[in-house]
Amino acid sequence: MEIQGLQPKIENEVCLSGEEVLNLINENIRDPNIRGAYVRIFGKDESGQYIIDMIMDKKRILAIECTILNKKEIIHGEEALKKFVELSDLPLVATLYPLDNESFKMVLAKNIEVFSKTPAIPLQEIFKREAKKTIEGAITEAREAREKEIKEIERETEKIKEEKEIKIPEEITINVKGDSEGKVKEALMGYINLLKGDINRQLKGAQLRATRINAEIGKGTVSLIGEFYITANDGNPEVLKRRALFLINKHIPKIMKSTNLKPIIKDLKVNVVVGEVVTSMEEREREDTSLWKLTKPPTHELAPNLHLTIDPKFKQYFTGFARTLLKEIEDEGIIVDNLDLEILGGVKEFEINIKLEGKSKELDEPKLRAIISSLAKRHASELSKIVGKYIWINNVTVELKQPTAAELSAKAAEILKKKKEIEKEVEKMLKEAGIEELSYLLEDKKREIEKTVIKPRIDSAMETLRKKLQENLKSIPNANLRWINVNHEPHENSIEISVKASLAKVESEGLFGVLSTFSEEEIKRKAIDTIVRTIREVEEENQIQIKLKRLDISVR
Repeated sequence: MEIQGLQPKIENEVCLSGEEVLNLINENIRDPNIRGAYVRIFGKDESGQYIIDMIMDKKRILAIECTILNKKEIIHGEEALKKFVELSDLPLVATLYPLDNESFKMVLAKNIEVFSKTPAIPLQEIFKREAKKTIEGAITEAREAREKEIKEIERETEKIKEEKEIKIPEEITINVKGDSEGKVKEALMGYINLLKGDINRQLKGAQLRATRINAEIGKGTVSLIGEFYITANDGNPEVLKRRALFLINKHIPKIMKSTNLKPIIKDLKVNVVVGEVVTSMEEREREDTSLWKLTKPPTHELAPNLHLTIDPKFKQYFTGFARTLLKEIEDEGIIVDNLDLEILGGVKEFEINIKLEGKSKELDEPKLRAIISSLAKRHASELSKIVGKYIWINNVTVELKQPTAAELSAKAAEILKKKKEIEKEVEKMLKEAGIEELSYLLEDKKREIEKTVIKPRIDSAMETLRKKLQENLKSIPNANLRWINVNHEPHENSIEISVKASLAKVESEGLFGVLSTFSEEEIKRKAIDTIVRTIREVEEENQIQIKLKRLDISVR
């Protein structure tokens, strides 16, 4: 017989006869919640050993099966009954499984074939002494009632299966209230299709059967209440519902891309159906979370140009964040008239809105907005690890004006002042450490840098300069370059050079036989112009500042 998940109440109890087995059964099925029992009996006689399986209610045998162990043969119904009554006067070993109403019906349903072959005979007729003498009459009386009971059991079985089997019809329901209804519906439909595909790919054997979403469009937001039904043939329901809820949340931000509305989860419920087991998990927005959009937190003045709007209980986390952000913005050369930081949320996450009013000569609004977003996101990520909640930058607004000359001068003076303060602080720290000059510490590093980086660049630039000077000086008309000498001395940010050159004046015959020549001063002037121009060209090409320390030109 087929039984699953049943636990025996009595196991391997030795009884001297069928009557003792009946007494054992009656004692253990008296409970009003017990509908019947499944009994397994082991017995033997001279011809062999037998295992008899029975299903019974409190009055009758309903199904019986006998396994003849030595022949490896199974008999049912009337034959099994006749074999059992032959054993009922012998010692028997019984194991008993009580059945409540539901398990009783299910066991019968699973063994309906055996049940149909077994006449419903009263228990006392087969467990009494010498039952084999009266068994034929009892079987005949029970045959007529059997057909009616079979039909009734089949009806009950179908009813149980219908109750047990949970059918989820395929359904998608989307209700939207507010403006842009069509656009939001389209976005939600795209979200559902995306979610379906992800569930099919990532949750093996599972599928999204039904979805119901109610959306309400607010000012820049769309509130969502959703219920999702996911079915699977097997698997751990607890694991499935958590993974399903993760996927549901994962794709919700994509609604914002197509609607420009921030999705706010009011209530999300996922129902996972695995066979006959239904488990649910709900993600509901807490009451205080739903109110923070309606009640604006107080604003705290941290500095004349710095204001922080936040719930006082979270202020301690974001004060340092605000001050650091202000300092880094000012370090970018921005004159900050006012920096407002609005921190909303706090239950599951924090949303940050930033508004800057200021002046900048070099940066425009888009560039500054990008810089502020980058700075804020970096600090938000660090702060998120500390407070243990997700922190995200929702909006950055920048309003810039051109600074006046006086403001620029004031800013420059402020920067110089800060520079001097830093220099003094460094000097103080060095003195406290017993170090008089910082250059002493950096001397080796400086020599190393000069050797590996600066010197090759200088040598290359000087070689280029010599070649160009020779070529350009040779092109001066009515003069020949006799020789040129270029010496250089590197400094921190520049190269100082000394140039000595000797040129020979050339006389040539002009038109009508007249001698054409330039004066020495004119040749010198052309040579100086050529040298200065060549130095500037080499400076630009090599990005090195070259200072002409000494220039000596002789003309013969």
